Amino acid sequence: MFQHLAPGTLFSLQGRVVFMTGGAGGIAAGLAQGFAAAGARLVLVDRNEAVEARAEQLRAAGAVVAAQVFDITEEAAVAEAIGRTKRDLGRLDVVVNNAAVIVRKHMLELSLAEWRRVLDIDVAACFSVAQQAARVMVEQGSGRIINLGSIMGQVSRPLLAPYVTAKNAIHGLTRAMAADLGGTGVTVNALAPGYTATEFSQANVAEFHDFVRDWTPARRWGTPEDLCGAALLLASDAGAYINGQVIYVDGGFLAVTR
Repeated sequence: MFQHLAPGTLFSLQGRVVFMTGGAGGIAAGLAQGFAAAGARLVLVDRNEAVEARAEQLRAAGAVVAAQVFDITEEAAVAEAIGRTKRDLGRLDVVVNNAAVIVRKHMLELSLAEWRRVLDIDVAACFSVAQQAARVMVEQGSGRIINLGSIMGQVSRPLLAPYVTAKNAIHGLTRAMAADLGGTGVTVNALAPGYTATEFSQANVAEFHDFVRDWTPARRWGTPEDLCGAALLLASDAGAYINGQVIYVDGGFLAVTR
């Protein structure tokens, strides 16, 4: 009688197509496993050819995965990749804008070229991928766009001016896209990790590692797998009425002060 509300049904991505940028990165490793376990067909994209090896590892574990290597700052390449995904797989259900870069420099030493590189990859390319994907999703009457935000969209640290700016922009862009796509069947949300142990996060710097661990109420760093639950919520029918939101997965980091 209530089987439509069973977790296996609500959170299922069986047969759905997930297109994820930054597919060679650490967070993508956890998310891809979670999506695959829920039955999704994956398209992992990255400018790093290591994404091919990531896709092969997932295929060896039984997942249905394709890889595409291109630069997401090139608008024509984005349009071609989204079009190819629709042609090859017949639909596009979920887009995860995961690609990002960080330049760690004091604002007085930061070049304009470095500033633009971060904003181009972290914000402009996110918009481009979402725009192209939304055109397909609107036509089919459904879709989920998940942008990767950050706790740095809420707070800041030294040496991160372009990244902090970019993540604030992602949170605002998420709300703006949700507003523009209202009534189309397409939702747009942001998944905002806290400190997550990847090659991106300086978790291997002992003093910083211990600071984050001791500050966070969960008393540990996050892992890429910790993001899977929230990602599946936003991607699946379980999250159908969640729209224009920023979901923080940070072990409580933003909840406390000292």
